[in-house]
Amino acid sequence: MEGTLTPEIWEQVAFDSGIDELNKTTRDFPSYSDLMDFRLGIIKSNNLKISDIVSATNKLELLDGSLDFLNEVRKDFQVVILSDTFYEIAYPLMEKLGYPLLLCHTLDIDDDGNILGYKLRDKAAKRQAILAFKSMGYRCLAAGDSYNDLQMLEVADQGFFINAPENISSSVPEIPSFHNYADLLAAFKNFHE
Repeated sequence: MEGTLTPEIWEQVAFDSGIDELNKTTRDFPSYSDLMDFRLGIIKSNNLKISDIVSATNKLELLDGSLDFLNEVRKDFQVVILSDTFYEIAYPLMEKLGYPLLLCHTLDIDDDGNILGYKLRDKAAKRQAILAFKSMGYRCLAAGDSYNDLQMLEVADQGFFINAPENISSSVPEIPSFHNYADLLAAFKNFHE
């Protein structure tokens, strides 16, 4: 979701809080658990609350053209967003995207709004979801932009990079890489035909 359809939530949190270290994403940390442990340490040491994160999310607009792309894809495909975000912070963006099915993780939050930890569905949740859909007879196309997406791109019937940095897309040249939604939509439709 982040980087493909929406901006990065944590980059907005970094901007709002003035804490530059929160700019780190899965483009910087191949292990999502390591990234979240890093973020939680910063959050705790700076006394940030869930309300600070949601406030940042509320400020974000969708990436230009992403809603039109998603609406076009929905005409021919069932859409599921597999993300390493958290329900508790992603819901403002889900509203802007028209409430697609989002499969992601959850945060552990106390009554005072402190983020105590997180619960990953599975370290390979994206991979497991694609494999489960395929086991039910679905053909799966997947698009992502980062290291944490490789697990699903490699097991999908066809994986695609969208908006991926050159260092990531060039590391797996067999995965087609696009930098605009029109070309990605054409690739989806070509596969579908």
